[in-house]
Amino acid sequence: MKHILQVLKFEYLNCIKNKAFIITTIILMLLILGTSFVPAIIMDMQSSESEETPGEMNIIGIINNAYDDSDLVTKTFEKYYPHSVVQLTDESIDDVKTKVNDSQYTFGVVLNSPISFTYVTKNNSLMSEETMTIAEAAKSIYRAVNFEKFGVDHERTAAILDAPVIYDTVTTGTDQTKNYFSTYILVMILYMAIVMYGQMVSQSVVTEKNTRAMEMLITCAKPTHLMFGKVIGSGLAGLTQLVVIIGTALVSVKTISMKSLPEGLSDMLTMPVSTVIYALVFFITAYFIYAFLLGSLSSLASRSEDLNTLTTPVMMIFVVAFMIVVMSMTNDINNTLMIVCSYIPFTAPIAMFARIALSDVAFYEIIISIIIQLVSIYLLGMLAAAIYRIGVLMYGNPPKFNEIIKLLKEQHKTNKAIKSKQ
Repeated sequence: MKHILQVLKFEYLNCIKNKAFIITTIILMLLILGTSFVPAIIMDMQSSESEETPGEMNIIGIINNAYDDSDLVTKTFEKYYPHSVVQLTDESIDDVKTKVNDSQYTFGVVLNSPISFTYVTKNNSLMSEETMTIAEAAKSIYRAVNFEKFGVDHERTAAILDAPVIYDTVTTGTDQTKNYFSTYILVMILYMAIVMYGQMVSQSVVTEKNTRAMEMLITCAKPTHLMFGKVIGSGLAGLTQLVVIIGTALVSVKTISMKSLPEGLSDMLTMPVSTVIYALVFFITAYFIYAFLLGSLSSLASRSEDLNTLTTPVMMIFVVAFMIVVMSMTNDINNTLMIVCSYIPFTAPIAMFARIALSDVAFYEIIISIIIQLVSIYLLGMLAAAIYRIGVLMYGNPPKFNEIIKLLKEQHKTNKAIKSKQ
C-alpha cells in the first residue's frame, strides 16, 4: 500500500501541475461562466428590439377562394396568429408570391377550397410548423361553417371549438420531462470525461515507455503498484478537475442563468443533488474500468502511432454504450437492452446512471450494479498489472490478442513455479 500511495501521489501531483491540465481547467471554467450570461444577454436583446420597434408587425396575406364569409376567415386567422396582421387580398397568387419574396408579407395563404390551401413562403425551414398551424385554422373555419348549416351560430361554434381543457399531471415516479435535459448534460459530461481521462492515462503510459522511464520504474515497484497508483492518481486528478468544473457550472447556473430564464426552462436545468452524486459515483467506476483497460493496452505500444490501433476497440465499446443510452432516453429508458446493459461492467456506469436519473430503479438493483462494477475493477486491475508487466520490456509491433493470452498464461505458470519454490 505504501508503494501504491507513493506512485499515486507522484501521478496526482504530476497531473494537476501540468500546464495543459491547468489551462484546460481555467478555459472550461471561463467558458461556463461566460455561457451562463448568454440567456440574460439574449433576453435583453429581445426586450430592446421590441422597445425599438413597438409597432412592427408580421403581415399575413390571405386569398380567400373558399368562403363567402371573409370576416370569419379573418377572425379565425387572427386567433391563430395574435401577433400578426391578417390581410385579406384580391390579388393574384403571383402578386402574393412577389410580396412574400420582397418581405412585404411574412407568408401568404391561398384558400383554394374549404379543405385545401396553398402556403407561400420565402424560406421553408426544416423545423417550421407553419403549415400545421394554417391547417388547424382552415379546419376551424370549415367546422364553423358546417356547424352554422345545422343551426349553430358563430358564438356557440367558437365556444364548442375553443373550449379550454383543464388538466393536472400527477407523477408517481420520476418526472422524465423535467429531468431529461439535465440528465442529457450529465451523460454527455460523463462520456467526455471518461474519454478524456482514459486517454490521459494511455498517453502517460506510452510517454514513460518511449522515454524508457518505465524500465526504471519496474525495478523500484511491482507492476500492480505502478498500475493501481498511476490509474488512481490520474483518476483523482480528473475527479478534482470534474468537481471544480461541475461546481462552477452549478453555481453559475444557480446564481446567474436561472434569474433570466423562464420558469419552465429553469426547472429543466435543475439537477437534484442525488443525481449529481450518482453521476460522480458512476464516473469513478467507469473511469477505473476503462483506465485499467486503456493503461494496460497502452503499455504494449512502442510508439504513439500504435496507441490508436490498440485502444480503438475499447473506446468503441464505450461509444456503443453511449449511443444505446442516448437512443433509449428518447424512448423507453427501461427497455430490455438498457436493463441488461445496467449489469455489464463496460456499459453499466452510463446505462444505470441514465435509468436512475429518468426512472425509478430499485435500490437493490443499483447496489448489484455497483458491486459488479467494483469486482470488475479489481479483476481488471489485476489483469492490467499482468499485461503491464509483459508490455514493459516489449518493443516492436504490438502483439496480437492470442499472443497476449499466451504470454499471460506463461507468466502465470512462472509465478506459480516461483511461489512453489518459496
